Amino acid sequence: MERQDTQPGAYGAETEEIADIAEIEITEPMLTWLEVSHPQQPIPIGENDRVLDSKFNEQHDVWEVLLVALPEEEDEE
Repeated sequence: MERQDTQPGAYGAETEEIADIAEIEITEPMLTWLEVSHPQQPIPIGENDRVLDSKFNEQHDVWEVLLVALPEEEDEE
């Protein structure tokens, strides 16, 4: 899976990317890298989503988070 980079020098764009991830309707598992410049703020992820890895990128002063987003389970009644 390719890493989703923001435009060079466009810090703050990662916040929009995170919001986009929270709003996407996930129909199949998705693996993606997120850049988090404000780690003290919560990241909205789904109940089934998991953080697989993270590391601090000193060059860009951001945390890079490897996230697997899984589809929501439908309730069977």
